[in-house]
Amino acid sequence: MVEEELARFERYGAVTVVPRSATGLALGDDPALLLRHPVEEFLPEPATIDRLADAYAREGLRVEARTDVGLTVGGDVELLAEVFGSPVRPVRNKYIRESVRYEPVAAGPLRSRPHPELVAEVRAPRAGFELAASATPPLPPSDRHLRLPEDAARLAGADRLHADGIRGDGVRVVMVDTGLYDHPHHRAHGYTTSVVPALAPLDPEADERGHGTAMSALLLAVAPGVELTMVKMAGEAFSFPLAAFQRAVQLAPDVISCSWGTLRAEPHLHLEVADAVRRGITVLFAAGNGSTDRRTAMFQSVATPGALTVGGVHVGPDGGLRASDLASSYRSSVFPGRAVPDLSGPCGMLPNGNYIVFPTQPGCLFDRRNSAYDGTAPDDGWLVSSGTSGATAYAAGVAALAVQQGIGKGRALRTADLAEACLPVTEGRSITGDDCGGVCPNHAVGHGLLTARMLHHG
Repeated sequence: MVEEELARFERYGAVTVVPRSATGLALGDDPALLLRHPVEEFLPEPATIDRLADAYAREGLRVEARTDVGLTVGGDVELLAEVFGSPVRPVRNKYIRESVRYEPVAAGPLRSRPHPELVAEVRAPRAGFELAASATPPLPPSDRHLRLPEDAARLAGADRLHADGIRGDGVRVVMVDTGLYDHPHHRAHGYTTSVVPALAPLDPEADERGHGTAMSALLLAVAPGVELTMVKMAGEAFSFPLAAFQRAVQLAPDVISCSWGTLRAEPHLHLEVADAVRRGITVLFAAGNGSTDRRTAMFQSVATPGALTVGGVHVGPDGGLRASDLASSYRSSVFPGRAVPDLSGPCGMLPNGNYIVFPTQPGCLFDRRNSAYDGTAPDDGWLVSSGTSGATAYAAGVAALAVQQGIGKGRALRTADLAEACLPVTEGRSITGDDCGGVCPNHAVGHGLLTARMLHHG
């Protein structure tokens, strides 16, 4: 499987093209500029994106995704090198040992031959990582697992809204993740789903890692009536999160759910996220399971201002709430003054987060890996796990219920819109060392455990 995928991406490459802004302002490697300048100042002149897209198409390349602030262009690697001045080849990440991961790397400087006057920069895209509990030696099974959909709906208080017809109907949600396998669980519950690949070589019928299939089931448990599109960002060994996010924005959804981070910094992603929020899209990102956005770290969480960042809260068998010691909390290194998370969703505890029973693609990477400690078989299409990935999918479902009720009135949802729907969490400590300290809001969980209980417009 990995060998076939490598062969495809040795023939097909992709680059990120950032057009020049009309003001001359460029984000470059300093996303903190978004704290001082509105997104509009980073937009190119009208028709610039069209001119660039048409020019690359005439060169024989494929415009895989395009937004108001950037494009992803793909094609034959030799042609890509001719148009952009340097080959972009896959290189294996030697630091990730538990699975094979490749990253696109440019052999030299990248520049656009067509319309160089319109292009601020060309970059090789960063790879991504999906967030899940790390594999650790097994412990005795937990005395409490959440089952989908009923336990998640009950925990959120969404079951009461469902009974009143608030199920997310008419709300368009895009999940950017590893794919969505046609699982019997999804068919049995009548969910409305589709899959769009971020890049042409990615197979929309498969979820080789299995993460996206699992996360979609949790989101749909909370908001079963949404129209869910999965933008598949990854195969087993390759991932293209920026292109996938751009593709998600193109679909003009109400909500975008992102249970992942990037390998090393991806500055342009922050501009794409900020622009999506400007357009009225509610964007959610996982806080991380140990990762932060420390600039020198390989595993980068995403905390763009305007996006909702989601941490983790464990709900015990007795209903007690405490900060998950698996979930990240931090003060952003990229955006001074930004604290993560804004709010939290359900999450397991260390060492391996065994908490929620998820459907997944039989025999996929997560099915095989988690079977070592979760009590399921390596090819049965089920796994037990959790993390801020699941917390984010859950929170995206709650956000969809809020959108259906008119909360936010057509703009992106803000933390303040959801704060009253959060249950206070005053005990526990995050994996990064923040203690709730007996008060809420706090640094460990933000405003607490998001629910749907207070989501009544007006």
